[in-house]
Amino acid sequence: MTGGTITESERFYRSIFEHAFDGILVADDEGRLLDVNPCACELLRASRDELLRWTVFDLRPPEVAAELREAWPAFLEAGRFKAEGPFRRADGTTFIGEFAAQAHFVPGRHMSTLRDISARTQSEEALRLSEQRLTRAQRIAHIGSFEWVAAADETTWSDECFRLFGLPPSHDKKTYGDFLGFVHPDDRARVDEAVQRALHGLATYSIDHRILAADGVERIVHAEGDVIRDEAGRTIGMTGTVQDVTAQRKAEMALQKSELLFRQVLETLPVGVWVADEHGKSVLANPAAKRIWGRALLAGPERLGAFKGWWVDTGKEVEPDEWALTRAVRTGETVLNELIEIEAIEGHHKIVLSSAAPVRDPEGQILGAFAINDDVTEQRRLEAEREDLVRALSTERRWLRTVIDRSPIGIVLCELPKGPRFILNRRSEELLGVTGPIEDPLSLMRQRLHLPDGCPVPEGDLSIERGMRGEVVTGRELLIRIPDKPDVPILTNASPIRNDDGQILGAVVTYEDITPLKELERLRQEWTSVVAHDLRQPVTTIMTLAGMLARSPDPTARRRAERIVTSTERLERMIGDLLDLSRIEAHRLELVRAPTDIPELLGHVIETTEARDRVTLSIRDELPVVPVDAQRIEQVVENLLSNALKYGAPGTPIEVVAERRGCEVVISVRNQGPGITAEDMRALFERFQRGRARGGTIKGLGLGLYIVRGLVEAHGGRVEAESVPGETTTFSFSLPVPET
Repeated sequence: MTGGTITESERFYRSIFEHAFDGILVADDEGRLLDVNPCACELLRASRDELLRWTVFDLRPPEVAAELREAWPAFLEAGRFKAEGPFRRADGTTFIGEFAAQAHFVPGRHMSTLRDISARTQSEEALRLSEQRLTRAQRIAHIGSFEWVAAADETTWSDECFRLFGLPPSHDKKTYGDFLGFVHPDDRARVDEAVQRALHGLATYSIDHRILAADGVERIVHAEGDVIRDEAGRTIGMTGTVQDVTAQRKAEMALQKSELLFRQVLETLPVGVWVADEHGKSVLANPAAKRIWGRALLAGPERLGAFKGWWVDTGKEVEPDEWALTRAVRTGETVLNELIEIEAIEGHHKIVLSSAAPVRDPEGQILGAFAINDDVTEQRRLEAEREDLVRALSTERRWLRTVIDRSPIGIVLCELPKGPRFILNRRSEELLGVTGPIEDPLSLMRQRLHLPDGCPVPEGDLSIERGMRGEVVTGRELLIRIPDKPDVPILTNASPIRNDDGQILGAVVTYEDITPLKELERLRQEWTSVVAHDLRQPVTTIMTLAGMLARSPDPTARRRAERIVTSTERLERMIGDLLDLSRIEAHRLELVRAPTDIPELLGHVIETTEARDRVTLSIRDELPVVPVDAQRIEQVVENLLSNALKYGAPGTPIEVVAERRGCEVVISVRNQGPGITAEDMRALFERFQRGRARGGTIKGLGLGLYIVRGLVEAHGGRVEAESVPGETTTFSFSLPVPET
């Protein structure tokens, strides 16, 4: 049936069924009779309704019914069964009948024929009528018959058989080879094998194959055949039928394809799908449904109590008739997204969104329904967590806002995705002199912030702008300059704000008023300068007198005087370092620049070094004359050589290299020894930092490298250090070469 309409093919089959001269019975897997034709009713002398209460086993008398019952399972597996013997009628009489059955002519349905063979003699007229009817039935059902005599290799075809093969009906005999000639070449070997297996008793001849008819039409036929044997078991021939099943097979293939596609869709759906028939019985559940519920319980309405569920909004248990699938089948209701807490078969509780809808035929009759279960347990958990996180985030934002507003350090936040949008805390507003709403905070910062020398910060060089570009700014000194107010020195730090993927979301900058620190620094510098200046005169006096005593004829007095001179010279160097420190930090270092030959300057410094025999000088390429303060550069090289002697391995060579790199002259001092640890490297050029040499701590104030960096940077260069622990240490400084 398709949409309630009987197809032409089904009408043909029904006509054959109703007009057949043999009793035809249709049974299910348990042997219950599901349909009988009129001939069966006449043969068994019972009405159709009476026979539909019988089973196949009731056809035999009680003394032989057990044999048929025992053979039934084997018949369901083998597909064919034949029996002859006594059969009983409804009125209690018996007759000798021939019973032939074919299993699964459709899935779960088995057809058998029953004929009375008590009287085999039939009149010629009855035979003629039977043949006419058979021919008519064959033509109606597109079923042809054949008989093959093996010894003569002659085959007799019925009229319909000729028509199926595209030939006009005739009495011509055909050979087995003629038949194979009509079989599609791709199916020919398979058909021949099926025939040979049937002839050898290995299987029944039942096969679907294609034929290429003489009229050029390709058809699909179903062939059935019975091998005829003599009393000795020798093959006499074969008789059978050929049916045109082209339309049926194409429809079946289309249906199979559609069903396969439907099942593949169901298999891959992430939501559970249940399908019920018109009685409300679950007939299908996809893998997602089995996963959600633990397993698939295909049950009717009477077993819905096995499913446990509660309405999420009320906590009330879901009654069996309240399930969406049941309501869709019984009342035709369409249900959307009902939230239910279920108890899966294994006992786990889950939250599902349940929806259902009926399936109707064109006339509106309900054929069944389907339900969809979407497991939202994890989604609900994540939503609850998100709500908790939102509340926690809101609380943290209030805390953070309070901390930022009350901070003694000025803080400016910039949000980029929506802006830029700036947030200033109270202290930053005080420092920047904000008295009311600000339309453009970035312009205000550009107006108020200056470099330490009083010049405006270059365009795009504000710390907050550098932070927005992804840079990190640490300890940058600037001035806040507000009209009619003293300049305020500040220390700024800036950093970008990134998400987990590294995308810049904004930036933060801090402004710390360092006026008190600058005042302390000024006092310290003045104190250092004064102390160093005041110490220089008595040290000079001591050195002069000690020098006079060193010329004494008394060896003891001369030796003690030399010790005084050595200590005084060390003290003089310390005082010089303190004065240089004071000048560098006060930005009062004066350079006397003059064109200088760098190789000559390096050679002079090496000649005056106490371990000049260990020092080698390498000049790479031709070096230009550089305008520098020669005395200060000599001081830099002397400090680096002194450092190499103190920290290098005894007796190892020290290499001085000078070369040009682009627009710079780079001078390197390399020594061999224990090297510098990564921890010491970080504070290498800071004030009052001393490393550890072989055998003990180096004497001095720890200002040498700090002063080196200050002198080089005052020339516009830079200082770098590289060290491989246990191998070499290299200090390099650069001097810019002015454009010609």
